[in-house]
This record gives sequence, structure tokens and C-alpha cells, in this order.
Amino acid sequence: MVRFADRQLQGWQDEQDLNLSEAMMHLTMEIITQTVFDVDLHGDPRAQHVSRAVNTLLDEYAHQMTSAVRALMERLPVHLPVPGEGRLRKAVQELDTLILALVAERRAEGRDHGDLLSMFLDARDEDRSGMTDAQLRDELVTLFLAGHETTANALTWSFFLLSQHSEVEAKLHAEVLDVLGGRLPTVQDLPHLTYTGQIVKEVLRLYPPVWWLSREPQADWHCDDVLVPAGAEVGISPWVMHRDAGFYPEPLAFQPERWTPEFEAGLPRYAYFPFGGGPRLCIGNNFALLEAALVMATIAQRFHVEVPEPHRVTPDPSLTLRPKGGLRVRLHERKEKA
Repeated sequence: MVRFADRQLQGWQDEQDLNLSEAMMHLTMEIITQTVFDVDLHGDPRAQHVSRAVNTLLDEYAHQMTSAVRALMERLPVHLPVPGEGRLRKAVQELDTLILALVAERRAEGRDHGDLLSMFLDARDEDRSGMTDAQLRDELVTLFLAGHETTANALTWSFFLLSQHSEVEAKLHAEVLDVLGGRLPTVQDLPHLTYTGQIVKEVLRLYPPVWWLSREPQADWHCDDVLVPAGAEVGISPWVMHRDAGFYPEPLAFQPERWTPEFEAGLPRYAYFPFGGGPRLCIGNNFALLEAALVMATIAQRFHVEVPEPHRVTPDPSLTLRPKGGLRVRLHERKEKA
């Protein structure tokens, strides 16, 4: 994570204008691809194809999930193509082609790369059977999509909020200078980067990348005086819950300091759930928290990120929560030395 973040920073310059959303998406895609497939996409022509396919997939899926046209057409007795369905299928096919090619290469090679794909290939059921290509594809696509787009959004919102709260950024910069002294962070540094961790938690409170999710009760459920029948879809929104003044004093304020151990211990269960909860808790939650803190510390030590037009930044509640049209920023290289 740190090595790839540092590599990206080598291409950043003082006073450079940048789409931070795209930069963070590219970085987290490289990190998850290395973690899952032991493939470094840096400079790889496949990276552009994968990035385009992922963006198309997420945009079209979100559009179709909220499309009144699709809802009406699904009621017809015959299937008719929904607008955008062709683009969605093509994007899925591009990702499938890449992932299945990697699976085929790895099966033929038979070597343990120490990545998640190797672990999946080595996994066996009770009858000693392994995972089929279809099972592998499903697991890998899930990890790939959930493992980079959400963290990229969290990092983007982090630097947006830091740009609007100079006192928070100053405390962050002081901490990384004090703890790191100009060197790159390591996992061993995280217990000492306490304010960095508080910032990550507060960003995930205000701008949870998965802003809405759903669950289906397995049995009829009475919620106060409302009967929710088994199998009904129940919508749950971290965005709404995380801004409830009953749990969070000054809920719209960006206050990383609120995240003390005492405050967290006093929160009711599910008052804070940026990664979902229960049996369906996001499998990558610790991975994401680790990545966000390490990347934030790496960047904050070297650059101040300015958002020239903050009033133009609006959340786009697509499948995930990201700044509409990306986040345009100006980089300022820090002159302070440890």
C-alpha cells in the first residue's frame, strides 16, 4: 500500500492540478490487484481497460437500479433491452475476460504467489473439491470491486474535508511529522497515528462510501407498530444514521476528536456501520481502514491538497458515494522538513 502510494507521489508536482478521484481510484485499483492477483498494473495497458470497465459497470448498474423505465419494462411479458444494458454487459464481459485469463494462467502455473487467488485455488471443500472458475470469478470480482472503489472514495472525501478544515489538517500534519519524521509509514506506526485513525472514522461517518444497503428479514418482523413481512426489502442508510443528533452531537460538524475510546464504547450497536454489520459485515473492513490510514499519512506528509471550488463539490449517491464529476484539486508540496 505504502510502496504504491509513494510511487504515485513521485509523479505529483507542486502547483499541479489533478482529479483526485481518478488518482485515488487508480491507486487503490493497483493495490487491490496486487493483493488479489499478484499483478502490478502500473504502466500495464490493461489498467485503462479495467478502470473504464469498472466505471461503466458501477454507473450503469446504479442507473438501472433506480430507473423507472427498467421497472416498467420488467413488468412486460417479453424481454426488451433496457437502455444502457448493452454497455453494462460489455463492461462485465471485459472484467470477466481479464479475471478468467488470470485464473487460467495461475491454474496452469501451479505456483503459490502468496496472494488471495492462490488461497482460493488451494481451498478445498469437505469432499476435497476445489472452486470452479465460476465460483472464483464471483469471489474475485466481489473483492476487486468492493476492495478499491469504496476506499478510493473514502480517501477522496478525506482530502476534501481536510481542505475545508485547516485546524484538522494542521494536527494531522503535526502527527505524521512527529511519528514518521519524514520516512514512509509502516503498519507498526499505526498505533501511534491515533489522530489519523480518528480522521478516517469521522470521514466514514460523514461520507460512508456505501451510503445505502438493504437486508431481507428471514421471518416476519415487528418494528414498533409496523409489520415487515419475511422476504421484504428493508433499506438501511449509514448516511442517515451517522447524522443523527441523538448519537452524534453537532452531527454535521467534522470533528475527528469525537472518536475517543469512551465515545465509541457508548455508541449503540449499529449507530455506526460504514461497513454494514452482522453476518454480512464487509470482509474487507480492516483492509480498508489500514489502507486509508497508511495512504493518508503518506500523502499528508508530502502535500497539502487544495480544493479551489469547494462549493461545486456535491455527493453523487450512485452505487457508492462519490463526488459528482470527480474532485478537482491543486497540489502544494510541503516545505517543512522533519
